[in-house]
Amino acid sequence: MANQRLGTAELLFECARHMGLRPVWVTPLDTFAILLHGQERYINLARSPLNSDTSAALAKNKYVTRRILERHHMQNIPFALPRTPAEAEAFLGRYGTIVAKPVAGSGAQDIHIITSKAALRPLTLDRYILEKYIAGNEWRYLVLNSKVIGMYRSDYGASVAVTRQLQCISYPKASWDPVLIDWSLRIADILNLKFAAVDYLIDEAGRAYILEVNTTPDLKWFHAPSSGPAVDVAHLFLKSIVSGDRPDELVTPDLVVSDSARAYS
Repeated sequence: MANQRLGTAELLFECARHMGLRPVWVTPLDTFAILLHGQERYINLARSPLNSDTSAALAKNKYVTRRILERHHMQNIPFALPRTPAEAEAFLGRYGTIVAKPVAGSGAQDIHIITSKAALRPLTLDRYILEKYIAGNEWRYLVLNSKVIGMYRSDYGASVAVTRQLQCISYPKASWDPVLIDWSLRIADILNLKFAAVDYLIDEAGRAYILEVNTTPDLKWFHAPSSGPAVDVAHLFLKSIVSGDRPDELVTPDLVVSDSARAYS
């Protein structure tokens, strides 16, 4: 079943079954219960149980996230939340090509590459954050309890469509960029996130910019990447919940990087 990439909720459900947590769907492919110390505990991927509501809300709002990162002098992409069409047009004029993203959006939906004033006009500006468009590769680092547990590169060209062709190439731990590891851990600490994916954009000159912070990332590509080692991040995630979020009880990433991570993916 290595080529069948289950959705994240299904992946966690199957992993919970393998761990003997007796999962039961509460709502189809959305929320399930596990049995922990004789009591039901609920897993819903809309909000990770490892993060507080406040931390999740800060990361979900792209503008708030960028402002916080700016306060900590992190490597932001130039951005704006224009209040008027004139401000939006000025931002476009400054950079020539920009990206409009929903402030609270996810899943690469409703994203627009803007190159003209005419393309700006249909947008309801208070719903979008504007960012400078930078061509390059995307890298994702997954953080759990102050450790990076997985990393992959996303390749899909210049398209921003939901139906874009996506290839995810994972890398062994020895190949992870130490600077981006440090940035990822620092960002998680700043936002007080125990579980998060930090996405970076690497431009043609090799400069890295923080693209996004995601508190409910898809896990399927870690289990069944297009190429490279598989990492059983579902097991690490659930084990963190079962062990009471104690990092010293987690299985180390080195022990789960193998084809065994594909067993339920």
